[in-house]
Amino acid sequence: MRRFVIGRGRNFLNRSHQQNLLSSSSSHCQSRFLSSTSVIDSPSSSSMAPTSSPAITVDSLNPKVLKCEYAVRGEIVSIAQRLQQELQTNPGSHSFDEILYCNIGNPQSLGQQPITFFREVLALCDHPSILDRSETQGLFSADSIERAWQILDQIPGRATGAYSHSQGIKGLRDTIAAGIEARDGFPADPNDIFLTDGASPAVHMMMQLLIRSENDGILCPIPQYPLYSASIALHGGTLVPYYLDEATGWGLETSEVKKQLEAAKAKGITVRALVVINPGNPTGQVLAEENQRAIVDFCKKEGLVLLADEVYQENVYVPEKKFHSFKKVSRSMGYGEKDISLVSFQSVSKGRYFHFFSKW
Repeated sequence: MRRFVIGRGRNFLNRSHQQNLLSSSSSHCQSRFLSSTSVIDSPSSSSMAPTSSPAITVDSLNPKVLKCEYAVRGEIVSIAQRLQQELQTNPGSHSFDEILYCNIGNPQSLGQQPITFFREVLALCDHPSILDRSETQGLFSADSIERAWQILDQIPGRATGAYSHSQGIKGLRDTIAAGIEARDGFPADPNDIFLTDGASPAVHMMMQLLIRSENDGILCPIPQYPLYSASIALHGGTLVPYYLDEATGWGLETSEVKKQLEAAKAKGITVRALVVINPGNPTGQVLAEENQRAIVDFCKKEGLVLLADEVYQENVYVPEKKFHSFKKVSRSMGYGEKDISLVSFQSVSKGRYFHFFSKW
């Protein structure tokens, strides 16, 4: 992200410099023309206008942005894009003829076909007038048509392009709450649900709420998805890393978290929250329920907000492993919303749906 911002900044500065040169040249030419036709040169025509400096430079950018790095779209991807351009302009220039981008979870770019049901429902919701056409029955499946009607009935004005409630369309939140309740076996309140365009904006929202200054810290796992370190830097906080144990399958030990918490406190850092990614990204581990109970107790005891990244809950491939949400675990321990502050992130861009429908 830092290199991207700096690159954009330099491009902008180059354009600004060129415009200044053109403007200066134009003014100079005009001055020469006027002076040549005047009997007496005015003082202003013979003096040079001061050179204006660019309104924005790399050095004048927000230092929080410059500090922010997003490795999954960093140097390796830049090199891959350069190689791809070379293959297009000069076929056969390398020993390979194709580049596969595996830096992010993007299975459709690797040939995985999307589930047609979601595409059909999306198309029908975005263009509801075709629902009344006779030919629609032959082009779209009956279950897609039925689901589209159900969703449109929940949207005020049946208009997907209209502004909605700031937390998301109430009817859709009702449906999501019902799904969470079915998953966990505990009640879910739709008023506690915020719909965002992917999980990343929700993470940024929480960082914005929690981080007041660089003296506020967020406990974050290492290895981690760089969204967290980037968002902490962007909002001016301090990353407090805790290290997963590769020898135990990237396990999360509360003793390690406690050690890092105390070290941060000794430096004058107020630790506000603990980020737990389960299932892990990029490590792929699935926490045992007993481990999760220890984490919940730790957050309750230390007064930490538990930020549970659970976007890969549908991606568990080891038969003996089972995903348990932190909400289910905390409620099964007898803790309510007044006992522990818990925020969980979920996204339809993972699991079975993959990106396209998630942006709706």
